[in-house]
Amino acid sequence: MVAGFAAVLALAAVPPAAEAAKKKEEPVAQENQPNFSKEFRKKAGPVQQAVTDQKWPEVMAGVAELEALPDLTDDDWRLILNWRLVAQQATGDTDGLMKTLEVWLARGYATPEQKVQFNQNLAAYYSKKDDDAKTMLHYKAFIDAKPDPDPQDLATLGRLYLQQNDNVQGIEWLNKAIAKAGERGEKADELYYQLLDRAYVETKDAEGRLSNLEELTKRYPKADYYSRILSIYGQGSKNDRVLMLNAYRLALRDTGLTTVGEHLAYADHALVVGSPGEALRAMEKGMTTGVVPKAASNQEILQEAKVAVARDRKDLPRDSQTAAKDPKGELDVKVGLGFYSLGEWDKAVESVRRGLSKGSVKRVDDANLLLGSALVELGRFDEAKQAFAAAAAASTDPYVRRVAGLWSAFADRKAGGAGGG
Repeated sequence: MVAGFAAVLALAAVPPAAEAAKKKEEPVAQENQPNFSKEFRKKAGPVQQAVTDQKWPEVMAGVAELEALPDLTDDDWRLILNWRLVAQQATGDTDGLMKTLEVWLARGYATPEQKVQFNQNLAAYYSKKDDDAKTMLHYKAFIDAKPDPDPQDLATLGRLYLQQNDNVQGIEWLNKAIAKAGERGEKADELYYQLLDRAYVETKDAEGRLSNLEELTKRYPKADYYSRILSIYGQGSKNDRVLMLNAYRLALRDTGLTTVGEHLAYADHALVVGSPGEALRAMEKGMTTGVVPKAASNQEILQEAKVAVARDRKDLPRDSQTAAKDPKGELDVKVGLGFYSLGEWDKAVESVRRGLSKGSVKRVDDANLLLGSALVELGRFDEAKQAFAAAAAASTDPYVRRVAGLWSAFADRKAGGAGGG
């Protein structure tokens, strides 16, 4: 049975002839009694009997005659449409049934609940008929009528707009679906963000796309999503080495990298900035997973990183002592990067914190990102998030603030939190 149809059937509980007789027997206030017209009362009895006897062809013929009567009241029409619905439901006449529901809605007879249910039914019906215009018409009416639409309801409207190549409206409604999920304390479906990514590409909204990709990656971390972000970061920052090192560091740590180029780029940034251990880890992991070929040129990078790591392992104890005596903090931070490169996380934290406490650090944002990364490795996630927040606060570069947000979300997920808020 069509949703809400039973409520319509209840309107026919009292036949018009019986209702008239009841009026004669009980002369009470009539303001809530049906207002049937005189001609309708005369001719409605046989139709009511046909309904009782389930003689559906006779019902439909009788209904057609009743519809032709002049000066029909709203109550006449309600009962006529009701009988038509009963017959159409009983005979499986879905097309006729849906047309009658449209008339019921158009005449304003639907209750608030029926507006929700009937429009939803009609939208589904016209969707199967590939009638995009009527599908959209009734689905929008369904959303308007429903007091508190679910996230999936709003997302469906967004998808309908996208199917009609209305990306602007599609973006609006998909974002409403995500916001509604957040209001309910629910996790928005991954598909919503995926659909938004394509829509932002179509509308050439680079800022909207990047923000959406970051939210997608925070909630559903995948290497492919990081790959898209890395590409945008690289283009937007002109491959700023400090930024890209922190971005690649996170991507490798979270999901891994997807291409040879990404592994090579990470290794290059790490070697130039002074973290050969990171270059070594990037190349080794790429070769282990089969993404990076063990070709001669790649072996040369691997060997260069190994030599630099061995040199740092020898020199860092002395460099650390020198940095500790320096009244400025810049050298301590560089030494901290060296310890991070070697995977000595405790020493990295100690050295970077000492440098930040001294001051005179050139890139406070980068130092805090490094500090947070080392704290993540130690499982000290609350402290790591504080460091990432400090990095964002210290930076005037929007991309640095973005990567700090991704790192914070990663730390939150590792700690068992919501991941991205």
